[in-house]
Amino acid sequence: MKARVDDLSPLIDAPAAAVAASSGASRIIQLLAAPVAQSLVVAMALFVLLDGPRRDFHVPIGFTSDGIWFLAQAKSTVDNGWWWWNPRIGAPQGLDEVSYPSNSTVDQALVWFVSRFVSEPFAAINVTWMLLVVLSGLTANWCSRALGASTAAALLVGTLFALSPYALYRHIDHFALVIYLVPFACAAALWLGAGVPHQRWGRTNRIVTFGGLVLLGLNYVYYAFFGAFCLLVGAAIGYLINRERRVLASGALSLAIVTGATALNLAPTFYSWYRHGQPLIVREKVPAEAEVYGLKIRHLLSPVYPNRFPPFNRWVEKEAAARFPNDNENWTVRLGVVGSAGFIGLLAVLFMPDTRGGRASMVRAASRLTVAALLLGTAGGLGAMFNLAVSPDIRGYNRIAVFITFFALLAVAMAIDRLFKSRRARLIATAFVGIIGVSDQGQAVHAMNQWHAGIAADVRALRSVVGSLEQVLPPGAMVFQLPVRTYMSESDFGRMKQYDQFKPYLVSKSLRFSYPASSNEQVRWQLGLTHLDMATLGTRLAAEGFAAVLVDRFGYEDQAAAVVTDLRRSAGDDRVIISTDRFLAVDIRALADGRPVAGPARAPALTVSMTPCPPPASLGPIVSVADQVDQIGESRPPWGSSGAHVRRSQEWRVTGWAVDAPRRAPAAGVDVVIDRTVFPTTYGTDRGDVAQFFKRPNYRDTGFVAIIPAGVVAIGEHWLSIRVLTSDARCYFESAGVKVTAIE
Repeated sequence: MKARVDDLSPLIDAPAAAVAASSGASRIIQLLAAPVAQSLVVAMALFVLLDGPRRDFHVPIGFTSDGIWFLAQAKSTVDNGWWWWNPRIGAPQGLDEVSYPSNSTVDQALVWFVSRFVSEPFAAINVTWMLLVVLSGLTANWCSRALGASTAAALLVGTLFALSPYALYRHIDHFALVIYLVPFACAAALWLGAGVPHQRWGRTNRIVTFGGLVLLGLNYVYYAFFGAFCLLVGAAIGYLINRERRVLASGALSLAIVTGATALNLAPTFYSWYRHGQPLIVREKVPAEAEVYGLKIRHLLSPVYPNRFPPFNRWVEKEAAARFPNDNENWTVRLGVVGSAGFIGLLAVLFMPDTRGGRASMVRAASRLTVAALLLGTAGGLGAMFNLAVSPDIRGYNRIAVFITFFALLAVAMAIDRLFKSRRARLIATAFVGIIGVSDQGQAVHAMNQWHAGIAADVRALRSVVGSLEQVLPPGAMVFQLPVRTYMSESDFGRMKQYDQFKPYLVSKSLRFSYPASSNEQVRWQLGLTHLDMATLGTRLAAEGFAAVLVDRFGYEDQAAAVVTDLRRSAGDDRVIISTDRFLAVDIRALADGRPVAGPARAPALTVSMTPCPPPASLGPIVSVADQVDQIGESRPPWGSSGAHVRRSQEWRVTGWAVDAPRRAPAAGVDVVIDRTVFPTTYGTDRGDVAQFFKRPNYRDTGFVAIIPAGVVAIGEHWLSIRVLTSDARCYFESAGVKVTAIE
């Protein structure tokens, strides 16, 4: 078995040995030729695909949903030098951005670097993303050559990996999921899977790969998690093949590097939670989401969409018309025609006789790791079991497709090297396959190009509105945004989309905005303001130091007609700064009456001195707490006869939703009752799922969260119920209870 490892040594050490044998200028040329060629090919292809000559790169490539969130994070880096704390949003407190664990440290370091040369935020973010695409090609190229691919074949892998449909579909909308660090984990896992301990990777390969694993752990957690899985599987496979303990030790070292860097990367978030508590608005994920966002083999092999090749386009149309369940972001994991060929080849390798030594060992390792990735990521696979047994925090298992992409493209490269022995033949073959691959995969930019004009118009309109505000208001003035949206748990509402309230900040140079509220204190304060009439709200906000109110009409069913009328009446028509079909901005500084404002206080329980409502005949049985409560401590329904379990010594929370069912309206509030003790809740968080299920848009803001302090319930059994205050606040309905057992 030892011979198999030795057979790989020439492949691993050959690139370094060839360079070492050179000297002077020729050595520098050899070192730079491959990366320079790779960078130029990817950069030129990307520029052409994005219609570079006609594109305005000061317009963001993406401007919806998660893309807006990542734009805000990156603009925090550009504006403030780093993204952890942003004083210009979440006014008046500012936003503690690390309270949500999306710590893309390496990405943001590159944003900061680019912003030293490109000062305009949108341009800086676009340039950074394009730089990361080029880096994806460089890392894939380097890892392919280190694994034994020829220079020409590695150029093919780097180009098609960087311009994979996965990367192009997600662009800056999933900025933290740029794939440039993934090849390092793939390379380490392949060496381990082929039975090669790190001592035999070669000094340069070892240093670069371990450095890449550190950077992978210091970035968004998804690829670190998948990388750790591949390293674990690779070490296990390699040990079973060669029975060499050094392979296990190398796997353990690689895992330690990734997990240690990941822990360091998440440390600011854990510290924030320790100091300020975990934010109420961070919605708890559930195990079932692993299947909702799981990987599907159908998506891997389906053609890129839209597609110029009629049979492929008909396939995509037929697939869309079939309305398969749980088709979402996992649609974007297409491999393309070249990657699909490599993927099918890797599956076929499983059934072929084991060939010892050389590139065949790498291909076989890639085959086994591909199957392992499929087993983890596929809907109903090992990932769902992990989420059920360990933690549901990783849910987008379709994202492991990028590891499969690298394995599949490497298999294509190895096949070309085996089939074509001469350098000229390899160049012709890789050029032919590369042209087919880029023309196929490049179709994934269609939406980016199609949306460009609309995004540009949206940005121009926003700059006009915010520019008018900045002409009237002094630098640093605070603007309160309506409607109040519950950050992180919000959903689309009519023409107002998720995270749309970030957009004014994205084009602002000097103002501070109230969205988003992240800290528990800020969330309670903002939700408390929603119960005030416009006149009282304006006076209160002016006294708090806000200079203007900005209303987004798209966030209201009636296009904010009632809100606009009341706000104009209370502030005066002469105080309107700007009014468009979407926005109304009103100067409220004159409403400040000089009286001090009491600090924010925790809302009291609403139903303590209130009598219950008589059960309405039309409602039927009073709903069970199991119908409306999503979580009690760490327990989730179904509760069963044993009920829920909580730790008395720790703070725990109760989350769910509630509506005034007889009136088909949101409730006026919710209390949680444990035995005879009534606890207040924060009511009004976004529950778009409830609104969608009942097909009632007014049920959107009907979520609640209650924090039960540590030590307030005795050890033993208790009964928990919820009281739902009617929309007119006259009485309440109380649910049937569920047993809660408190343990130390």
